[in-house]
Amino acid sequence: MKKVVFVFVLLLFSLSVVAQGDDAFHLKLLAVQENGDNFVGSDADLYLELKEGHGRVFLETKPATKIDTQISTRYAKEIACNHFKLNCDQYDFIYTIKSNSNIIGGPSAGAAISALTTIAVLDLKYDESITITGTINSGGTVGPVGGVKEKLEAASKAGLKKVIIAKGSGLPYPGIENLSTRLDLVEYGKENLSLEVIEVLDIDEVVFELTGKQLNHKEVILTEDVQYTKIMQNLQTVLCERNEKIVNEIKQQNIEFNNSLNQDKIESSQNASGKGDYYSAASFCFGSNIDLRSYYYEQKEPTINAVQKLFSELDAKNVALEKKLDEMEITTISDLQTKMVVKDRIGDVKRQIEEFNNTKDLSKTYKVLAYGEERFFSAVSWMEFFEMEGKEFMLDKDRIKNSCVQKISEAEERHQYTSLFVGEEFMKGINEKVLDARKAQENEEYELCMITSSQAKADSNAILSSLGLHNETIDEFITAKKKSVERIISQNSEEKVFPILGYSYYKYASTLQEAQPYNALVYLEYALEMSDLGIYFPEEKSYVSSFKIKDEWIYLMIGIAIGIGITVYFLRRR
Repeated sequence: MKKVVFVFVLLLFSLSVVAQGDDAFHLKLLAVQENGDNFVGSDADLYLELKEGHGRVFLETKPATKIDTQISTRYAKEIACNHFKLNCDQYDFIYTIKSNSNIIGGPSAGAAISALTTIAVLDLKYDESITITGTINSGGTVGPVGGVKEKLEAASKAGLKKVIIAKGSGLPYPGIENLSTRLDLVEYGKENLSLEVIEVLDIDEVVFELTGKQLNHKEVILTEDVQYTKIMQNLQTVLCERNEKIVNEIKQQNIEFNNSLNQDKIESSQNASGKGDYYSAASFCFGSNIDLRSYYYEQKEPTINAVQKLFSELDAKNVALEKKLDEMEITTISDLQTKMVVKDRIGDVKRQIEEFNNTKDLSKTYKVLAYGEERFFSAVSWMEFFEMEGKEFMLDKDRIKNSCVQKISEAEERHQYTSLFVGEEFMKGINEKVLDARKAQENEEYELCMITSSQAKADSNAILSSLGLHNETIDEFITAKKKSVERIISQNSEEKVFPILGYSYYKYASTLQEAQPYNALVYLEYALEMSDLGIYFPEEKSYVSSFKIKDEWIYLMIGIAIGIGITVYFLRRR
């Protein structure tokens, strides 16, 4: 009988060991450390353990590291979960970074953390002799980091066979005059270190190199919503016809008019319209309208009383429009985005009125008045998008409020993270937007809060994405960013949630890409932020009771069943 009990206990112990398993996933990290006045490469180890939980992130570093590593770990995990649509809310993520020396803090482990997060959640087989050094940015793009030459040397010493780096990592940093010193790191790794070096643009390529799996292999088909096209084309027509009206008004007042005042923007508008890009065409006409209206007032020189009257009329119309807007029923994401856009423009008008009230110099008020009037006209024009159809969501005030709070939290965290690398003085504009979002929340203007905080977050992302970029590679980087936007827009379109704002910004970025690549990058970040608002408003689903048994308990019950079976068997034999 003692033998039976011993066998039973031994079996249960073995199964409990199996139940615990080896859940730690591992990748080598590459870093640089200070050595006097120089930097040398070093290696470290990244471990990830998943536990059933609620999406929390825990980080342990040995030795202690800088706070930016803690923030970048959360950020990298978030990017992976969003990019690959992973079910991350069911786990807690325990990351451990071990090194033999003090590692310089920074976001260079971001791409590795995102890749390992993806591998762990999907339980993919992967090659631990490969590593990646690079930042991870919105949309899953991989950005270059410094010290890559030294990191490759450390990888070779650590016995790794392949290192993945961001496209353009071998280029000199801005300010280096002698471009002949440019180093081809792919060739350097091959010839000097017997190391394969692969350049990538996004996290999809990283995961493929590590696992051989194409997770986002589905072809992206970007189709413009028919209703969107019709409404945006009409909006463009209205704004561009207004341009002609202002020109005629100037001429009728016998004010000298030079066609160069609006020629460039109108030609740009016509070119965009010819390509079917009606948002960009409308934007160019809007900009021209402001210039023309400002010129009109500067030449006309109305009295302070006349200007005061115009601002009073503008204020009254703005108040009436906001009242009408607040009475609109919001049932679709298109409705929500329309209200966000119009609220944003109404808010701009309020700021122009406030600026006028605080300005004593009459000559400076003309452009303020012109911008306010054109912004109001734009707000009225955008109201037409309430006619768009789409999938209905539960968009009551409380849900929108909660989404506002969440977006502010995201914007503040991204602002904090970005300021670690560029300093607070470069973040003033973004900080003001965050404060404006807070103010909108306090005033219960939750749609305005959402668009303002989204802009703040996107502005921070644009700064992060541009760090380390070079003119030689920015076009490829923007193409990779566009690919991410296209995938998100396509996914939402398939679900009958066409992102009118995200798509509009995407089109405008495409127009700017050649002439103003860094501005194009900003608008692509706006497109990413505005293209997936549906994730903040999940559809209402009927409640289905479910009971999930942990794997450990399943193993334990199996062990108990086997133990009972063995016990019964031996007892019967006796």
